[in-house]
Amino acid sequence: MNLTKTDFKEYLICQKWLWAKKKKPELIVEGEMSLFLEKLIKDGYEVEEFAQKLFPSGIELKGDKESLISQTKKGLDDHQTMFQATFQTKSGLFAKIDILSFDSESNKWNLYEIKASSSIKTDLQHNHIKDITFQTIVAERSGVEINNSYIIHINKDYCRHGDIEPEKLFVIENVTEDVQDNKENVLKEIEDALDLLKKDSIGMERCDCIYRSHSQRCDSFELFNKMVPKYSVHHIVGGKKLLELIDSDIYDIQDIPDDFKLTEKQSEKVTLQKTGRPMIDTESIKETLSDFTFPLYFLDYETFGKPYPILDGYKTNQQIVFQYSLHVLQEDGMLEHFEYLADQLETATEGLVKSLISNIGPVGTILVWNQGFEKGRNEELARIHPEYKGFLDDINTRIYDLMLVFKKDYLHPNFQGSASIKKVLPVLLPDLSYKNLDIQDGTMALSEWERSIHESTSEEECKEIRENLLKYCELDTLAMVEIYKKLKEL
Repeated sequence: MNLTKTDFKEYLICQKWLWAKKKKPELIVEGEMSLFLEKLIKDGYEVEEFAQKLFPSGIELKGDKESLISQTKKGLDDHQTMFQATFQTKSGLFAKIDILSFDSESNKWNLYEIKASSSIKTDLQHNHIKDITFQTIVAERSGVEINNSYIIHINKDYCRHGDIEPEKLFVIENVTEDVQDNKENVLKEIEDALDLLKKDSIGMERCDCIYRSHSQRCDSFELFNKMVPKYSVHHIVGGKKLLELIDSDIYDIQDIPDDFKLTEKQSEKVTLQKTGRPMIDTESIKETLSDFTFPLYFLDYETFGKPYPILDGYKTNQQIVFQYSLHVLQEDGMLEHFEYLADQLETATEGLVKSLISNIGPVGTILVWNQGFEKGRNEELARIHPEYKGFLDDINTRIYDLMLVFKKDYLHPNFQGSASIKKVLPVLLPDLSYKNLDIQDGTMALSEWERSIHESTSEEECKEIRENLLKYCELDTLAMVEIYKKLKEL
């Protein structure tokens, strides 16, 4: 049975997850690949294409496994720089190397791993050093002498001026020493993973993820931890406190002992679940709302981005604001809606800012949900379009984050510890839902907008996508309007 780099990464996250995927795949409920994951994969391929330009004499190997391995052997004989050089060892290790380049001075090969991130990561979910150590081991066990191992990653300080310059877009870090330092440990982990896959059965109760926070779980958590509710103690505590609760077989928040040591915020979350009643500071909410100045502007942006700069003047990972929705509420209750949706990449932001200028007056509170996002985009827009800096800076001084109310003054057990509008809206206004929309989240929005501006998309498809985008973004700001009205009723 093969062990690929992806398999090995999954083993490091959760051993039982890997075993179930490889030995009992029928037990794994595989959902559709998320649009977010699809985007990451697509972006990764695009970043690889730019990195390959650093090696103009390189050739990309294509075909099935046997063909790739055969082409790799020929490339090794010819000292040819290869993209996707492929190796399989007798023990079952399998690897495709992003870039393998012959070094004539050492008479050995240099191995390169390409990452779309702007730094080398070593956390549980993404350990780039262990990734490249695995690749190096597989190449060496296949008879290739490796001179140095390198990680090529995005340069976070790169700003585009004209065509993308790969030599400036990337940072190439020699991690040979790190690979050598990790090799003994990774070799043992590889052997342990191979031994695990030889087993025909394992204990199906609890996997190691039960001791980790909810964001660090493997994809098969529910298979091995059926006793853990969807909203559990993992959403309240972490570290030693979580370990203590799990070792006491406490999974449900309502079962946390009253004398268990918690922070004030953690205690609030536990109390909400135990009482089942919301905690609402009516006076504080009234005071907050009284500080608002009419007309009220409810603003939401949709953005599109890549790891590399898409347009001139943009930095790596910088997002392009391609759409906004704006509801304007007057003091007498009159409500108007304005919107903008770009139809091409190059003029998206200038057209958007000009539209904002025509619809946002010099007086009035601007309400958003998660102010760091809108303020950050306004700051970027001001750098890209300095002629509009005064207007954009003024907007930022008038912004109030409506989410803050639901972080401190309006807490509800059904929010499950979150202040996201996707959690708040169904509780306060169950009839106002995203479920009936064709576009239901920001990732879907950016993916669909990218499709709408692509030349291969038909006029009919483009029209339908734009209608769906406008409906989605409009609901974002209408939801804020209705939540505001709900708060006014308190």
